Amino acid sequence: MSLRLRLTLFVSVTFALVVIGCTYAAHLSASSQLRSEVDSFLVQRSTRFTSAPASEFPAGGQDPDGDATPGGPTLADPDAVTQILDTSGRILTYNFGQPTLPISATDRALAQNGGRRCFRDIKVHEEPYRMITVALPRGGAVQIARAVESNKNILSTLDARLLLIALIGTLIAATLAWLIARRTVHPIEALTATATYVAATQDLSNPIAVERNDEVGRLAASFNSMLDALRTSREQQRRLVMDASHELRTPLTALRTNIELLERAKSFNAEQRDELIAATGVELRELTDLVSELVELATDTHNEEVEQHVDLAELAERVVTRQRRRTGREITLDVDQAAVVSGRVTLLERAISNLLDNALKFSPHEAPVAVVVRGGTVEVLDRGAGIAPEDLPHVFDRFYRSATARGVPGSGLGLAIVEQIAELHRGTVKLVPRDGGGIVARLDLHGAVSSDPASGSDDAQEASPTN
Repeated sequence: MSLRLRLTLFVSVTFALVVIGCTYAAHLSASSQLRSEVDSFLVQRSTRFTSAPASEFPAGGQDPDGDATPGGPTLADPDAVTQILDTSGRILTYNFGQPTLPISATDRALAQNGGRRCFRDIKVHEEPYRMITVALPRGGAVQIARAVESNKNILSTLDARLLLIALIGTLIAATLAWLIARRTVHPIEALTATATYVAATQDLSNPIAVERNDEVGRLAASFNSMLDALRTSREQQRRLVMDASHELRTPLTALRTNIELLERAKSFNAEQRDELIAATGVELRELTDLVSELVELATDTHNEEVEQHVDLAELAERVVTRQRRRTGREITLDVDQAAVVSGRVTLLERAISNLLDNALKFSPHEAPVAVVVRGGTVEVLDRGAGIAPEDLPHVFDRFYRSATARGVPGSGLGLAIVEQIAELHRGTVKLVPRDGGGIVARLDLHGAVSSDPASGSDDAQEASPTN
């Protein structure tokens, strides 16, 4: 069953139940009102007898003409049936030509002992009546009844009209529900059709037209955003594959050449063979590094790591200690302001390590490299040749290598990975010239700071590079 049909049925059934409930309530209200009016009439009519002097009531019987006993209150009321009971509960007088009313034990008790008036529904010759029995001041009782068949007819007519209105209202509600459901479900149907088309054709260039601002419209907008993200991801993957194929071609060509030369190594002396094997090892290492960075850049394995609180100072110290041990270079660490960020330890360590690797690669061997932690910012400062202004906008592009860096081993992916990690942690990374020569690589993670033990860290990211 379609969503449109389910919505229509739900609205129609709900409306029908509400209308039926209202009809039943109206029936009960009308019935109660009609009964109340009849009871008021009977009470008002009974006061003619309860307020009359005792001498006005007849001793019993009727004359041959059917009139009441002379001098007593008349019983010949065309809109009600009246009869008077004596103290023993027998009929003392009644309307000539009208039926007699049934007498119950309660009526006899009222006639004999008095008491509160009572109402009840009766049938006389199969015709429904509403009757009141009231004790008289001198003893005995009066019974007055009024036919209620007309009231039942009124209720039947009212019920028929209400049911007709309910039926028409339900049909109108079903029609409106169908139209509203059609308008409401149309974007969802378009969304389904687009999703089916994308799944079948892998074509991500057909967004849904968003013409509303409700939940359905936001769903369509979210789907369009998902298509844009998928399209961007596909384009990035395509560009990554093209760039990777280009970058892999150089080391693979060099390896193939070296291997072909090694096949003819019998004509080489030992020094030539050692030089060729060393060159092959260098190409293999570069190829291995390139493949590792490609895998790191292209996969989403970082999403598997759980976020936790990370002390940037401790993390930077761990990276610096490891690089000192590996390279034997002079690396200083200055913690100007401690901070704890919420992030993935492995990725943040990789980002700092890449920046430090980059600084060590381009800085002279005798020049120290400095790492400074200021709150949610980590800076890596070197004394290298710097970066030309025209190269700065491209340093974070994948496989980009400036003219001065092409002679240095590397894949051109390190900074691109750092930028990806920074964005994942709601941060930024940038390179700025350092006073006196060199570069300051600034990793700003203030967007991920979860607690800041020191004060005033918010302005640290705008501080001047350390000299």
